Amino acid sequence: MFNWFILIFALLQGLLEWLPVSSQGQTVSLIVALFQDKADLAFQIALWLHLGTMMAVIVKYRKELFLYLNFKNKDPEVVQWRRFLIFSTVGTIITGVPCFLLVKYLIEDNSVFGEYVMLLIGVALIVTAALLFYSERKKTKSESQKEKEETIISEQQAKERKSVADLSLLQMTASGLFQGFSIIPGISRSGITMSGLLFMGTRKEDAIKGSFLMSIPAVLGGFVLDVTFTAVDGGSIFPIDWWQILIAILITAIIGYLTMELFLFIARKYNFSLICLILGILTIVLFAVRFAA
Repeated sequence: MFNWFILIFALLQGLLEWLPVSSQGQTVSLIVALFQDKADLAFQIALWLHLGTMMAVIVKYRKELFLYLNFKNKDPEVVQWRRFLIFSTVGTIITGVPCFLLVKYLIEDNSVFGEYVMLLIGVALIVTAALLFYSERKKTKSESQKEKEETIISEQQAKERKSVADLSLLQMTASGLFQGFSIIPGISRSGITMSGLLFMGTRKEDAIKGSFLMSIPAVLGGFVLDVTFTAVDGGSIFPIDWWQILIAILITAIIGYLTMELFLFIARKYNFSLICLILGILTIVLFAVRFAA
């Protein structure tokens, strides 16, 4: 018999993955609430469902990934993006593995620490919104001066925010260090990586793209670690029937792809400072609701 509750978690993962709200934290919390002392099951299902949103990212950026994985391609920008994926992955391993072990054996049934970190991320997003708004307002004032100056100023300000490919190797690694902490339930991977890249001065399009792409090796790594530790402990690799988890992954992939397209559309169409502000407020409100509960 099919466990229909898994559909809820698949939909939840696909809908929340791109927002600065921990999809893993919500999944773990719901499963624990429904099945009481099943935090290990919750953590395992959350990692499996991340394979779905990873598939959505692969489909969306399949052309770029083909270029980055083709080491014969020596185009400077392609090489820099390749370095970004490598060094961000190294950073993720440095913080991700210890956090994985911590969650696996110590705090998998308690996401309070992650929730407080998400509060800080919510504040960081609001600060980012303020900085972006100030930058846009300054640009608008500059454009109202002279017609000749408008073009020059616009070009200069466009260069103020850089591509992920322009980040230093240290900054690339730092973005991975941030991502590694997202293994803790309650910390949003997209929230912590996007806000981190924005603070480093990257363009919003690159911050979103970079956050999406760096999730691929992180999700694979977390999944392999979990399967390995589960097999060593003699447990079942599949948290539920294999065919049920595969259906859930497929649903997550479809929903994740559709919501990712919607998120990218909104990000392109509207002022990103407003988006950051809304997401920051949403994060803080959800923290307040969970804290009050």
